[in-house]
Amino acid sequence: MESKKRSQLFFAGEVLNVDGVTGGFNFQNNLPFCDPFMASKDEEESTRDLSIKSLSDAQPIITWLERLPREVYFDILSRQSIFSLLDSKLVSRLWHTSIKDPSLTKLHLTKAAENSLCLLIFSDWPKSKLQLVEVGNPEASIAKTLKNPFQQVLPEFEVVGSCNGLVCLNSYFYDDPLCIYNPFTIEYKELPTIGESSLSNKCRMVFGFGFHPKTEEYKVIEIIYYKQGNFDLVGGSPEAFVLTFNNVPTWRNIGKIGYDLTGPTSEASVNGKLHWLTFTHVDEDVSYREIVSFDLETERFEVVPQPSYVSSSNRTNYHLVTLRGCLSAIVQCNDGSNEVWMMKEYNVKSSWSKELVIGNYVPQGLRMNMAPPVRRKINGCQGRKFRVLCGLKDGEILFIYYSRCIVSYNPKSGEYKDVHYQELPLEFQAFAHLGSLVSINSVFGMGQS
Repeated sequence: MESKKRSQLFFAGEVLNVDGVTGGFNFQNNLPFCDPFMASKDEEESTRDLSIKSLSDAQPIITWLERLPREVYFDILSRQSIFSLLDSKLVSRLWHTSIKDPSLTKLHLTKAAENSLCLLIFSDWPKSKLQLVEVGNPEASIAKTLKNPFQQVLPEFEVVGSCNGLVCLNSYFYDDPLCIYNPFTIEYKELPTIGESSLSNKCRMVFGFGFHPKTEEYKVIEIIYYKQGNFDLVGGSPEAFVLTFNNVPTWRNIGKIGYDLTGPTSEASVNGKLHWLTFTHVDEDVSYREIVSFDLETERFEVVPQPSYVSSSNRTNYHLVTLRGCLSAIVQCNDGSNEVWMMKEYNVKSSWSKELVIGNYVPQGLRMNMAPPVRRKINGCQGRKFRVLCGLKDGEILFIYYSRCIVSYNPKSGEYKDVHYQELPLEFQAFAHLGSLVSINSVFGMGQS
């Protein structure tokens, strides 16, 4: 296979799959340059500038590796899955320092949707737990339970959202704090508390977590709804607070908002904007819901036009998701099927298009006669009969059914396939998650960890 960036440079065999189970490990273990004890201590120090430097003449194999253009070497590594990259860190000191390079981290993130797509599995019984499954790898059949380095901060938690490999978590017991966590680097950071509002006056909270590609800033938004009476379960007079990831993260009150957003978290992120649905409104016997966005750059809310067919037919049972980089609405029909509407041009009402219909499919392994004890969700939950999780690079769509079964749907063939992973809990929530090496310290302006 010839390199696209450098003519007359070819790769073959195990170089294309360096950690493949069919022989790639032989490549790693037997070639001299893979010996982690080969480089001297001085040479180890020389690699700490996170670049590929020339080694001594006594190391001919490493010198051969060093001859590869840096951009070609990094391009090869960036196309590996996050699991392969972590395995490759153990090959040699050179690979270890290269994989920690911030340039590779950014490059790998641009390809993570194709090579490192995972599902983050969350369950809260008997206690909060996170698991991870690799999507698209037929050999990944077991849900791996993640380490919990934030146990002392959040013994019980819920998931706010996932963005660029970082996961935002909030306390199950309703109050602050929040945590940012990378499951692959096993780093976390506790966020400061807002500290302005009395806990007794809070009714519920709605969260959002995202990244704006223009400003390259991560932000968390927390919207607090206050009790309007003794038996109020929805709340009113909402205030929005925003925290920007920097070396001194601080919550800022950006004022009141005029939307009754459903919770507990935003449902879709497109173009640096988070999106929620409002509660159902009734106006002259017409039921409708609004799509509300929050721009992470300008920190302003606005209403996004919804599909004309949806707004004109009193159809309010739908949810939002990001598919192929577009804001999409999954609309449930009376016959149990679900229509997938996609906004091809953002914020343009006429660009909404019905892309496909997912039929009323019931997974074969669905067990409805068993259920764990119910734990009350203080801020509500995302649970529903049918929820689209994400789209795959081959055009298939993953969805979760009754918080118990994961199913893939192929629009071309119309086929459904139950996706089985061992060690999954009986009931769970699932989130699309990109595996990345993004450093918690770096996004908070504290340098590479």
